[in-house]
Amino acid sequence: MSTVHVLGHVVRRGVMIAQNHIAGISPEIMARLQHDAELYEKSGDEVNPLEFLPVLIPVLLSLVLVASIRYTIGDVMGSLAMIESPSSTAIMEPKSTDPPKYADDAPPAYTDAPLAEKESLIPAEAVADDVDVEVTVINHKPITSKIVTTIGLLHRVGGFRARWRGLGASVLYHGLHGTFSNLLAEFMGFGLVGHFFSYIFVSLGLMRLHMVWTHSMIAEPSTKSLWRRIVPRKQCKALLLPTLVFSVAQQASFILPIAVAFAVGLPDIKHEHLSHAAKHADGGKMMLMGLRFLAVPATALFVGLAVLLPAAVTLTRIEAILLPEDEQTIVPFDKAAIIGEIDMSVRGGSRSLFVHAWRSFDRSARLRVVKLYAKMVMAQFTIVIVGLHFALLGLFVMGGDRLVVFVKSAAAQIQLMAIEAHAQHGPPQ
Repeated sequence: MSTVHVLGHVVRRGVMIAQNHIAGISPEIMARLQHDAELYEKSGDEVNPLEFLPVLIPVLLSLVLVASIRYTIGDVMGSLAMIESPSSTAIMEPKSTDPPKYADDAPPAYTDAPLAEKESLIPAEAVADDVDVEVTVINHKPITSKIVTTIGLLHRVGGFRARWRGLGASVLYHGLHGTFSNLLAEFMGFGLVGHFFSYIFVSLGLMRLHMVWTHSMIAEPSTKSLWRRIVPRKQCKALLLPTLVFSVAQQASFILPIAVAFAVGLPDIKHEHLSHAAKHADGGKMMLMGLRFLAVPATALFVGLAVLLPAAVTLTRIEAILLPEDEQTIVPFDKAAIIGEIDMSVRGGSRSLFVHAWRSFDRSARLRVVKLYAKMVMAQFTIVIVGLHFALLGLFVMGGDRLVVFVKSAAAQIQLMAIEAHAQHGPPQ
């Protein structure tokens, strides 16, 4: 579920809770709210909006950088890492009758390639002429194994802006997806269940646009317009199953951690329980509470690695297979190795392709993608920490006490306005 869905649900729940709470406001609470609402005016220390700049600028800049890192590494580089195939170079030389001379009497490691692999690289002319040649196979390190090398590739392909390639298609896809899924969920009702099915249904409806976004990230620059890059519907049968699985995995990565949180009773834990356990030095209870809190991120991590990542890799690789013949990927991609002898025209061909698209993604490639996402998280965490320090510095320059009074007074005024509106119009039907 997208962030828009989450925020919308939280806001609706917050409004309902506030409305239920407002009906029973006590006079003591009203007096406290009125007192807090007048704090800012009584302080006589007016806060100039420009004084917020030392705090807002680091926060906004951090948000932009975190979003940029998420798109560049998580989407663009992640898609490239999911499709990159191993590559090698063959060097053919006339075979020498003299024994090789090595300083340590051992041949280089890269010459130890299978005989069948070497023979497949010998040109037919050499075989026909019975030329005795020595084939040296050098296996190249994947381009996406390092962020620096991937950035260099992107710059060579499209310049500095290439690190955000496909951003327009991404904005269009997510904008349409969020709009249609929210509208459909409101029409269907059923709360989170409605959001679940509407999300999956809209994902299937926009799967060809999602593929255009993927093609914009992984393929060579094209002069075609976005709409001309949409693959015809009759060629997209293989997309149905991976899109369905990926959309369900996205929902599972959001719903399952929440279900675990309710299962272990996190909403029932109150501040008083933690204070009581800490005050009485109850180590066993504190450890149990710690495990209950860790259950949620542990579930999210497990679902992400075991469910969401395989679904994303499978969908991306099948989308790369459907790239038109007149376009090429910017990293080596062996389409034939994935398709193999699968006949897409027969029944069950799409299912076989779905299975083989993931199985052809070997363990080293999976580890490379996991490392890439780990680097992304570390880079985002670093940006957040640095931005937080600059924001705190700006808060110190502005004066923390003045800001606390301003925020507290504004919050009290908003609550009083809500109470007044509730008294005038009554609870919504």
